[in-house]
Amino acid sequence: MGKVKFGAKDFLYGVVENDLVPEGSVKLPGLTEVKMELKNELKSLAADDGPYVTLSGGISEATLDVKVYDINTEAKQSWFGIDVKKGVEMYSKDLIPNDIAVMFQTHMEDGTKVYVGMLKGKFSLPGIDTKTMDGAPDPSADESTGTFAPRGDSDDGMMVVIGREDNKDFDLEAFKKYVFPSTAEDVKALDPATPSKSASN
Repeated sequence: MGKVKFGAKDFLYGVVENDLVPEGSVKLPGLTEVKMELKNELKSLAADDGPYVTLSGGISEATLDVKVYDINTEAKQSWFGIDVKKGVEMYSKDLIPNDIAVMFQTHMEDGTKVYVGMLKGKFSLPGIDTKTMDGAPDPSADESTGTFAPRGDSDDGMMVVIGREDNKDFDLEAFKKYVFPSTAEDVKALDPATPSKSASN
């Protein structure tokens, strides 16, 4: 029987510095929707009067559209490096967004959790979309799109990781360490364990 995924919760983010996340992760409440898109370049070659081979250039683009009821000032400082003076958010003309790692959770109909991590991306500035009240409040969520690049080596760096509880070897703590590594050892959190010398003798 097939399974379906639904729901979106527990959106976490952390600032990436030199491929590490030294300050750890922060939870951003109010997540209403996430949409991840991955594009891989494919090229079909013809020969002998028909399709011959399809070549892949790997992942060419990874984006994450996020809708949160309020992207708060703390998140904006982390994501965009804005200044805050006397409680006022200051957006300079030459603002340069920081690299951000993110993680969120969805689940299957049987309750099995699925975790998605995107490892190094910059987010677009959210605008404001609001309207006058007419009866019950009907607020709009803040929207921002993250564009992600490989973390680590530009040739074989990692962009996205997906962890599922129904995979027998899944370890949530190792997954979270990998998405938000504070040390070089954390970057290896998903590597296979190396047998000890005593075990191999």
